[in-house]
Amino acid sequence: MFCINCFQKNTRVINSRPQKKVPQIWRRRQCAACGTTFTTRERPALKDNKLVIMPSGKQEVFNIGRLIISIAKAYTHDPQEAKDNSFWLAQRVEEILSTEREVVTTEDIEAITHDVLRHFDELAAMQYAAQHHLISSTKKRGRPSLSWREPRTDE
Repeated sequence: MFCINCFQKNTRVINSRPQKKVPQIWRRRQCAACGTTFTTRERPALKDNKLVIMPSGKQEVFNIGRLIISIAKAYTHDPQEAKDNSFWLAQRVEEILSTEREVVTTEDIEAITHDVLRHFDELAAMQYAAQHHLISSTKKRGRPSLSWREPRTDE
């Protein structure tokens, strides 16, 4: 790890603690050259250890870039929010997926992303659900109703 102050590559770990709720390690580091102390949070990259089963049956590595774009598209009502929050929301989805089983499906990703969005921005969650066909509008007695597609639960 390089120093955030002088960009020297020689830093040492002073203290290290695994996090309890998320797959992450907190580390206090110190630069050997300038003595600056700083903190890093390290987490596993999902693309290195998770396979995604596509609807066609093909397996691909997880791509957080696709997820960021997909979340940003759900913010048609507020483009600035899309710029500000898409990356952080995608990282939260990635965190949740990293604790799941080894292989995940696109349906799993859609369901988890929708749930994260629902807790953060209800309108963005509805846009996301509509874009990914998680809801469908059915007329009943003149009023639209929403029916939700259940996520796959088999392991």
